[in-house]
Amino acid sequence: MTRYRVGVDTGGTFTDLLAIGDDGSELVVKVPSTPSEPARSLLNALQTLAETHGVDLGAIDLVLHGTTVGINALLQRRYPPAGLITTEGFRDILEIARQTIPGERGAIYVWVKPPRIVPVSRVREVGGRLDARGNEIRPLDEAALRSHAREYRAMGIKHIAVSFINSYVNPVHERRAREVLLDEYPECSVVISTDTLPEFREYERTVATVMNTILTPVVAEYVRAIQRGLQEHGVRAPLLIMKSSGGVTTGERAAVSPVQTALSGPVAAVLGLAWVGAQAGREDVITFDMGGTSTDVALVEGSQPAVVQEAMIDVYPLRVPTLDVVSVGAGGGSIARTGPGGSVRVGPESAGAIPGPACYGAGGEEATITDANVFLGRLGTRLAGGTVKLDPERAAAVVRRFADQLGVSPERAAAGILEIANFNMADAIRQVSIARGRDPRRFALIAGGGAGPLHAARLAELLEIPEVIIPLTPGVGCAVGLLASDVQEDLAVTEIQREEAADLAALSAKFERLEREVHHRLVAQGFAAEEIELRRSADLRYRGQRTELTVAVPGGTIDEAAFREMVHRFHEAYKSSFDYNYEGEQTTELVTLRVTGVVRLPHSLPAAPSSSGALPEARPVAARQVYFDGDGWVTASIYERDGLVAGASFDGPAIVEQYDTTTLVPPRHHAVVHPSGSLIITRTGELV
Repeated sequence: MTRYRVGVDTGGTFTDLLAIGDDGSELVVKVPSTPSEPARSLLNALQTLAETHGVDLGAIDLVLHGTTVGINALLQRRYPPAGLITTEGFRDILEIARQTIPGERGAIYVWVKPPRIVPVSRVREVGGRLDARGNEIRPLDEAALRSHAREYRAMGIKHIAVSFINSYVNPVHERRAREVLLDEYPECSVVISTDTLPEFREYERTVATVMNTILTPVVAEYVRAIQRGLQEHGVRAPLLIMKSSGGVTTGERAAVSPVQTALSGPVAAVLGLAWVGAQAGREDVITFDMGGTSTDVALVEGSQPAVVQEAMIDVYPLRVPTLDVVSVGAGGGSIARTGPGGSVRVGPESAGAIPGPACYGAGGEEATITDANVFLGRLGTRLAGGTVKLDPERAAAVVRRFADQLGVSPERAAAGILEIANFNMADAIRQVSIARGRDPRRFALIAGGGAGPLHAARLAELLEIPEVIIPLTPGVGCAVGLLASDVQEDLAVTEIQREEAADLAALSAKFERLEREVHHRLVAQGFAAEEIELRRSADLRYRGQRTELTVAVPGGTIDEAAFREMVHRFHEAYKSSFDYNYEGEQTTELVTLRVTGVVRLPHSLPAAPSSSGALPEARPVAARQVYFDGDGWVTASIYERDGLVAGASFDGPAIVEQYDTTTLVPPRHHAVVHPSGSLIITRTGELV
C-alpha cells in the first residue's frame, strides 16, 4: 500500500492539499474553505482525497498544515476578552505604544488610534520591581495580585497576560505571579512574557504576550478540532503546523505558543516557491503568491528567504522570527468600488469564499478581480477541476454595472480593475526589493496561488523583471512549502554587551543554556536527541542605533576569534543591506542571542514530468477570445498543462489551464517548459 505525506494549506477562499506517495505519486485537491468552521476545511480536503483518488486515509504518515486562523482572529478582532497585569506605573503601556503614525506626514491629522488589544479598563498594575540587572528592588505585591484575580473572575475574564518591567532579565516575579493568580482563580489561564518573548523592549514584549494570551484559546480549540477530525477519519499521523519562522512544530506546541504561527500560511508559500525556483536553477527569486483574499510577496537570495525579527500584523508589531513577507489586500475575490471623484479602489475588501465573486453564482453582487478575468476571457467556466463553476453572464452583469458607474466601456472597466490590482501588487514587490536595496530586474518572479499565474506576466512588465516562473502546481505552493519544511524550535534572550567590553565567558554560558533549553523542548515533543541540529545567531547593531541585524554565530566556545568573526559578519550584513557600513569607524553592540533547533523531515516533493518518448511540441486544445489593453479582443490558444512536456514552447497570446490554476501568456511573450517542469515566460517584444 502506498504511504503518503500530506501538506494542507487553508486560505481565505480555498483549501489546498498536496499528497506525495512513497511511490512518487502526486495527488492535488482544492476545496472551498469554510471560514465559519475553519477546521472543517482541512477535513473536507482529506475526505475529497479519499473519495476522488481512493486514498486510504489510514495510509497517511504525516499531516503538515499551514493556517490563517491566528492572523484572521487578530485582523477581524475575533478573540476572547483578556486582562493584562503590568508593573505599577506601566498601566498605559499599550496606549502609549511607540507613538508612530502610519502613512505620510499629514496622516497625523486624520489618523484615528486603533483599538488596543486589551483596553486600559482591563489593565491592572501590581507593586514590585526588579532593576535592569534583575535584582529585586521591591517585593511582589501578592495581595494585589489576589485582588486582581477576584476582579477578573467577577468580570468573566478567563485569560490573563502578565508582563513586568525587566522580567526578561529575571523571570522570578512573573513566575510567582502566575502561581498566585492560578491559586486564587484556578479556572483562568495565565501567559507570562518571559515564556513568550524573553527580550527587552517592554512594549513589543507586552504585545506579543497579549497576542499569545488571546490566541491560545482560539488556536488550541482549532488544533483540538482538527485532531478530533483526524481520528474520526482514521488518520493516525502526527499533525505539524507551520511557524512564522519557516519551520513546523507539533500541534500541541502550536496550541500553547500560537503567536509563533501567526503568519503560518504566507510563510509556507515562500518556502514552496523558493524550492521550485531552486529546481529550475533560479536561486534569486521574488515569490508572488496571489490567492482569493490577499497577495504575499517575499525576496529570496541564494534560495534562502530573508528572516526578520519583527513583523506587523495590522497595526501591531509582532516581535517573533518570521520570513520577510509583505502582504496586500489583493486576491481573486477583491472587490472593486468607486470613491470620491470617480476614483476606483480594488480591495482590501474581499468576497471571500462565501458568497465569493459574482461568477460563483452564490450571491456575490459586486465586481471582483475574478469577475474581471472571466469577463475578459482569461478564465474559463470552471475552477479546481470543475468543483467551482464560473458563470460568465453573472460576471458580465456586474462588470457592466460597474462600467456604467464609471461611464466607460465594460472592457475598459474590467481591464482597469486588473491594472489597479497589478499596481497594488507591484508596490508590494517594490517593498521587498527596492526598499531593501535590491534591484528587482536581477531576480526572477515566481508565481503561486490560484490567481498568481494570471497576473505574473503583467507584474513582470511593470517592474521590468526579465523572467516569470510558473511552478508545476502553482495553486498549491503553500502545500509544497509544507512538504519541504523541517521541525524548528526558536529561543532567544536579550544580552546587551558592547564590543570593546564583551564578556566572552558569559556569552558562551548563555548560548549553551539556550541550546540545552531548545534541545529539551524538542525531546519533550517526541523527537530523538540525535536528530536535533542546533544553530546559533545573534542580533547586533552599531552603538547608538535602535534596530539590529541578525547574523550567524559559530558553534562551540565563544573565544576572541569567534567573537571577531561575529562582528565581521555584522559589518558584511550591514554593507549588503545598505551598501555601506561603519567598520573601523563605529563600535558595535551585541543585543540578542538566538538558538534554533532543527529536526530534518523526509522531503518527498513533486517530481518533474518525464519527456521520454514525447515530442517537445505544444499543441493547443482550443482557442477563445481574450481582451488585452492595447490589443483589444484577440484569439488566444488554450493549452492543457498536463499535455506540456519538457522542452515544449509556444508564443502568446495563450492560456494554460490546469486543475489548480490558470496561466496567462500575453501577446509578445514566449513560454517554454523547463526540465524541472516549471513554465518559464519571457518577453519577446517591447513593454506595453
